[in-house]
Amino acid sequence: MKDKEGLILQGCGGDLQEWENGVNDILTKQNILLNGTRFKNVMFFQKDGLTNLLFPFEDVEINIGKLSMWRLQTHGQFGGTWLSDYVDNKLGGFVESEPSPVK
Repeated sequence: MKDKEGLILQGCGGDLQEWENGVNDILTKQNILLNGTRFKNVMFFQKDGLTNLLFPFEDVEINIGKLSMWRLQTHGQFGGTWLSDYVDNKLGGFVESEPSPVK
């Protein structure tokens, strides 16, 4: 996933499909996801005992300014961070393997 960006939500317990649907619904209602696009290739991975979701920015139209504000406003609730920040700060850089798909 080198040279790609996305949103990571940390500590997602329970049904991961519900998380995917719920986040898509929230971001659609807040006019962050545009023109009927939705995150479809959501992936999950585990780190430090947490299940994390990766919402890659491929094949979606996003109002990045609104998403940035949403991420900051909900950080305490979802632990949202950008993929590039997470990889640099928690993983020490990119590796060749990718997270597993949610579905």
